[in-house]
Amino acid sequence: MRYAEVAVDAPVAHSRTFSYSIPTAFTVEPGQLVWVPFGRRVAQGVVVELAEAPQVEVTRDILQPIEPSPLINPLHLNLAKWLSRYYLCSLYTAISPLLPPGFEAQVRSKVFPGRRISAMDDQSGWEEQELVSLRPQSTEALKSLAGSASLREPDFVKMLGRNGERELLRLIEKEYVTRQTELPRPRVAPKYESYLFPIQRENGDGDSRLEQPGTPPQELPQRQRELLLSVRERGSEYRTTLANKEFGVGVIDSLVRKGLLGREWLRIEQPTVASNIEAEESRHVLTAEQRDALASILQDLDSGANPPSVTLLHGVTGSGKTEVYLRAIEHVVARGQQAIFLVPEIALTPQTMQRVNAAFPGRTAVLHSRMTQRQQFDQWWKIRDGQCDVVVGPRSSLFAPLPNLGLIVIDEEHEWTYKQEEAHPLYHARTVAFELGRLTGATVVLGSATPDVESYYRATRGRHRLIELPRRIGAPANNGAKGSAQGLAPVEICDMRQELREGNRNMFSRSLSKALQGCVEQGHQAILFLNRRGNATYIQCRDCGHVVTCPRCSVTMNFHSVDNRLMCHRCGRRARSPVRCPQCGGTSIRNLGVGTQKVVLEVEKLLPGVRVERWDADATRTGLDSQGAMERLNSGETQVLVGTQMVAKGLDVPNVTLVGVVLADVGLYLPDFRAGERAFSLLCQVSGRAGRGTSPGKVIVQTYSPEYYVIAAAASQDYGAMFQREIQARRQLGNPPFNQLVHFIYQDVNANMCQRQAVTTARELRRKVDAQGLTDVEVIGPAPGMPSRLRGRHRWHLILRGRNLQRFLEDTPIPRGCTVDVDPAHVL
Repeated sequence: MRYAEVAVDAPVAHSRTFSYSIPTAFTVEPGQLVWVPFGRRVAQGVVVELAEAPQVEVTRDILQPIEPSPLINPLHLNLAKWLSRYYLCSLYTAISPLLPPGFEAQVRSKVFPGRRISAMDDQSGWEEQELVSLRPQSTEALKSLAGSASLREPDFVKMLGRNGERELLRLIEKEYVTRQTELPRPRVAPKYESYLFPIQRENGDGDSRLEQPGTPPQELPQRQRELLLSVRERGSEYRTTLANKEFGVGVIDSLVRKGLLGREWLRIEQPTVASNIEAEESRHVLTAEQRDALASILQDLDSGANPPSVTLLHGVTGSGKTEVYLRAIEHVVARGQQAIFLVPEIALTPQTMQRVNAAFPGRTAVLHSRMTQRQQFDQWWKIRDGQCDVVVGPRSSLFAPLPNLGLIVIDEEHEWTYKQEEAHPLYHARTVAFELGRLTGATVVLGSATPDVESYYRATRGRHRLIELPRRIGAPANNGAKGSAQGLAPVEICDMRQELREGNRNMFSRSLSKALQGCVEQGHQAILFLNRRGNATYIQCRDCGHVVTCPRCSVTMNFHSVDNRLMCHRCGRRARSPVRCPQCGGTSIRNLGVGTQKVVLEVEKLLPGVRVERWDADATRTGLDSQGAMERLNSGETQVLVGTQMVAKGLDVPNVTLVGVVLADVGLYLPDFRAGERAFSLLCQVSGRAGRGTSPGKVIVQTYSPEYYVIAAAASQDYGAMFQREIQARRQLGNPPFNQLVHFIYQDVNANMCQRQAVTTARELRRKVDAQGLTDVEVIGPAPGMPSRLRGRHRWHLILRGRNLQRFLEDTPIPRGCTVDVDPAHVL
């Protein structure tokens, strides 16, 4: 094969590759990283396949491989091709999550004085007529270049001013400057430790001895003899660095040349979060319902069905879903395969790692973005080498290079955090898991107490196997109320409107205040949930009504009392809290709204001396912070935990007997068709943290909308009622699962340009729908986004709704500045 089809790191159409010739100096294979010329620059690329004939008549040569062997196997290359087609992103973008951490690199270019500039020895040379004809910016840039010998290409282009790239090419053609490209090495590479070991030699009698015949240790110089004896005593555990310090490099080299010592290099790994988590031996006895669920999953695992099955494990909180997962993973590992265990939040990784490490000590890996790049890199290679049976982590762990995958577990599968929304490809881990399972033959198990409406609908239609765990472990099988039959803590709804009528203006209802005091007095723990960070949601002047907003985003600035600052929760911008109104100069500034920081202050005021801890994105920035918060909660050191949605997921603390939802209405009325489902899931999940031990639990939900169907269904833990209401509304409107959505988001610093692009695209899409006579494809919008401005860029969006939308969009050009999100988690 003389040609290679390469996916190039450039903004190109999805699934597109470029043909390159393979020089005779080296060979390449599919999955190998290479440097290739692309236009006027050098770019990184991945060889997708080899070909006998190119796509074009004239090809350019591959410059050089980045790594000597392929980094991506053929199976994962097929996964990347599917990602590119389904999520409408470039093929290189789809491949990038599969690469080892630190392997993505940009070429660095420098500009040097050319022949004509180097020939100018005096100042008079700069007065030549030809130089005078150049633009003033170009002349000044050339003078700066001559004075510094070389400049980075981006800096030099910036000096050239407008159309700097074009001007640089003109200067290169006229030999005023030259450009040199430097191909960088990967930012992270394997680290090796060198060890010395004694070489055994056989004599004529077949006996082994540790010296070379004719060179007995007694005839060696003293330092060489001492080193040789030291290495013999320690075996192969003598590090070369230690020998260098004690004896010197020359002594080591002499013994190696004489054949008395040998060297070997072993790859070393940096400690990770997983390394610091001790395995605790514990074995649970499965209930009858758990045994039935496990038997059903094992039947799927052993059936060898093609395509493999997908199982939805719908179990109430505390029903023992995790134990079922672990037993299924154990079965897969016993037959020589590996498993992936996905969790929705990085903060939950330490707790899950503790459970998994107990079942598979020393054979568990963890991958997430809060590890250092070196730690991620070492874990990646450890997984690829087959040293791990189980990989635990958030959505990105799905791309771990396991050689023989047998099972994929997605815990809390309903969580929107499984959707990548910050960088391309904008994939959903659940959808990718289905395709990865199809390619590898691995079984996929989805688990949740409140399954995603789309997943549950597929299960009811027979597309997934549905397994129910309707009761908590230890709950009696009675026919009482729904919550008591499931063994869940009873839920009390507090109407905050009535509290206001009766004169209670505190953020806590009288019922919650009394329950908190009683809980702490009895030595139990409590969790307070509020899905808002900070102290106050906005600051307003009572004199003129002015509200402080972010200058870069169309949202209010939140007040954070910890550092007495205002913060935009969208772009992270910080500012001092004003003493006077910036509009009228008045001093009647008030902090309005409530966040987790204010809840902590109120609890400390209500319960003096009680240890209160806050758990949200501000308080837990790393995985280690989360681990410490978990340890303090499990030990009982933290008596009241206040947090956002982090506290609603996966916490299993037996001593927590009270859960208080400070304001259940947050996010309930957002203009998103999934808003009700998300609110229900959060309320059910956080309610499930109470009463998981021997002591009975209680849940108090504070709301201004007690009659709303989501609140009522969550209070009775009635998933069926919520599902029927949601699926009926989606059927009427044609929303998923009955149709697919593609979200187009336009962003531009110019508001008119942003709106014009969105309107133009909507018009073209409607024209295409009419031309093809499609009655099942609908264009909704465009409309301003919510918020309408983020990080200084205005936002407009439109939605395409229908079926087989990837095929419809196959040849549709996407303008620059537009983000195309297939199967969006939000439509704001």
